[in-house]
Amino acid sequence: MGTVEGLATDLLRVCQQSDSQELRIILHQLVETVNTPGNISCLIGPVVKSLPSHNFNVKKTAYSVLPRLCSLYPDTAFLAANTVRQDCKDPNPLVKTLAITTLCSLPPLFQEHAAPVLDTALKDSHPRVRQTAVIGCSRVFRHSPQLLFEQGFVDRLYEIIRDTDPVVVTNSLLALDTILAPEGGIVVKRNMAMYLLKRLGDFPDPQLATVIQVIGKYEPQDEEELFQELSVLDPYLVHSTSAAVVINCTKLFFKLTEKKHPQLKSEIIERVVPVLKTFLLSGSPRESKNHVLDFLIVVSEDRDWLDHFADTPNLFYPQKYDTELVPALKKLKILPYICRESNYRDILQNLEDKYCRTPKTLSEAIACVCSISTRMPLTISSECLKVLITLMDSNESLVCNNVLSALQDFNLDGFTNDEIRSLIRKVLMKVDLSLEDVPYILPILLGQYGELIEDESPYVLESLVNNFDQYNDNLQNLVFNAAIKMFLKMPAKCQHILGEIMEKCIYDMNSSDSNKLLSSQQTALKHYILLKNNVQLMKEIMI
Repeated sequence: MGTVEGLATDLLRVCQQSDSQELRIILHQLVETVNTPGNISCLIGPVVKSLPSHNFNVKKTAYSVLPRLCSLYPDTAFLAANTVRQDCKDPNPLVKTLAITTLCSLPPLFQEHAAPVLDTALKDSHPRVRQTAVIGCSRVFRHSPQLLFEQGFVDRLYEIIRDTDPVVVTNSLLALDTILAPEGGIVVKRNMAMYLLKRLGDFPDPQLATVIQVIGKYEPQDEEELFQELSVLDPYLVHSTSAAVVINCTKLFFKLTEKKHPQLKSEIIERVVPVLKTFLLSGSPRESKNHVLDFLIVVSEDRDWLDHFADTPNLFYPQKYDTELVPALKKLKILPYICRESNYRDILQNLEDKYCRTPKTLSEAIACVCSISTRMPLTISSECLKVLITLMDSNESLVCNNVLSALQDFNLDGFTNDEIRSLIRKVLMKVDLSLEDVPYILPILLGQYGELIEDESPYVLESLVNNFDQYNDNLQNLVFNAAIKMFLKMPAKCQHILGEIMEKCIYDMNSSDSNKLLSSQQTALKHYILLKNNVQLMKEIMI
């Protein structure tokens, strides 16, 4: 690529040409250069001169970079203002929308020029121009909020809700909700709600989902009105082409019925679940899957919902054509909530064989196994522990390290001594005691269960104490606590080790951090005094 000055010269030379390979290259270079740090002031003139071009690709590119140039060099807006205003009157709706969008993006100083342009554009015969004008109102609001209120644009936007074009209607609803956010968003009264309900069939799916959401701002005044609204909405509970429509309609159904008709909840769920399952199948659009997964995460604590997915856990396994990471991570958040005694083996097997073998999902998959353990009976928790122990045998150090990290929060209450003993020995096999980043789970296990391997644990603890000085604060605290707990359980074998670590904490003056040294000394002295005066109380506190 040449210099910025060379690009400026080339742009002036070709801006009135017909489409060519050279022109496409120069326009591409222009976009890249404008978005790259550096002095690009020499491009101001060529870009402004390109705005009136009769070549639409040149005009479109010039308009696309103009807001960036104006933000870097505010005077650019003065040079471009006349051309932009003229293009706002152009008979070509594509040119007109480009100019309106840009005018609404110029610095606040120019927002006053936007008001008459928007006023005219909101009445334009072309729906795309009206759409752009509505969006332009939201853009102007960001810079000059008072202007919209002073010029009466809020009332205009309410009027435009009756526009013949459904996209214009939806944009108006969204713009009002944004502009009126400090007051709670758009106000939906009975007439508006009834009007929107009658027009539901006019809206394409993306707009339909938004309109249903907006209708939810209105609360029916009586039973007759309530069931009239439910009757109109009913077909959209099983709308097979849009997950967003189904989910927004479902939320609205619950909102309308939860107070006076809670008995309808199970019926609504039974109707909706088969449709949601369809959206989760392999080959469904990514956006649909994400909508459903997001919804299920929100309702995951509600067994009335998740019980219906327990018979199809395969919907939450990696699918053959899945390439996206985000849906996989969302599925892992849901799996613990659909795990039951009837399906846990299949779920754990898929977690171990698929999710835990993929680096991108490894950490979340192991967390999923741990979450299943906390939610299920002890017999199933034992199976979860077996999966983690098996994973530690992986040849991939990343797998083992993630398991060791997750185990520090794994609840071992209720497990048999043999299970815990197997876990400790597996951890010892995988940990290099000479390293300064020993996994936290090792001193935790030693402190809680070191007596289960009393022939080995004192020697392991002694190795940790010997390397005590090279550990970070958290690891030192864990090792210190492990030494006290093991002494209380095995005093004869651990007395000399406890004495050594007490000496390191109280008398070792090698630390360059005086605050750390003082804290370690105080902690050790407190424990020493308590041990000396009341061992039984120390046992009650520590064990």
